[in-house]
Amino acid sequence: MTGTPSDASAGSAHSDDAALVEQIALGGGSRERAWATLLDRYTPKMWAVARSFDLDAHAAEDLVQTAWLRFLERSHQLRDVTALGPWLCMIVRNEARRTVTRRRTIPVADGWERLPAVTDAPEARVVNAEQVTALRSAFGRLGDECRQLLSLVLADPPLSYDEIAVALDRPRGSLGPTRQRCLDHLRRLMPPGMEVRG
Repeated sequence: MTGTPSDASAGSAHSDDAALVEQIALGGGSRERAWATLLDRYTPKMWAVARSFDLDAHAAEDLVQTAWLRFLERSHQLRDVTALGPWLCMIVRNEARRTVTRRRTIPVADGWERLPAVTDAPEARVVNAEQVTALRSAFGRLGDECRQLLSLVLADPPLSYDEIAVALDRPRGSLGPTRQRCLDHLRRLMPPGMEVRG
């Protein structure tokens, strides 16, 4: 399993966010370009947070749009624009929790639905299909906390530990040990001879 988030690769704080937010506030010709840059930068991450609560695509889209509307309403109140990504993820998380509570369901993650299609030789396809089935089965037997954390760790584009910490409302320092504990548990749930890398 790969996809460990890191601040260097995931870019939790973009140095030009403040300038982009200012361009949006001022309007003018550069407003659309600034807006498009922020949308491209953060929408996939917000989507991953929404989907980690096991919401369907329509509900996830609504939450992401709600978060962007909050940004438009409150961008002038942001004290630290370099924390824009985590702030947007926090809005999605809070809205997702409200949605899940209203539906009286337990938030569950399913990061395995985006596993790549099997395109190997026929013999390898059988083995790969068995591995995917075993992995999905083992993943489904994990607790809610592990399913949601591993789903966010697997997000594409990757979320930084800061963004995951905000999305899960957990201390950043607890994520690494918890991720390792969850992976160890997942390995124990896999059939003998099948391994989980990570």
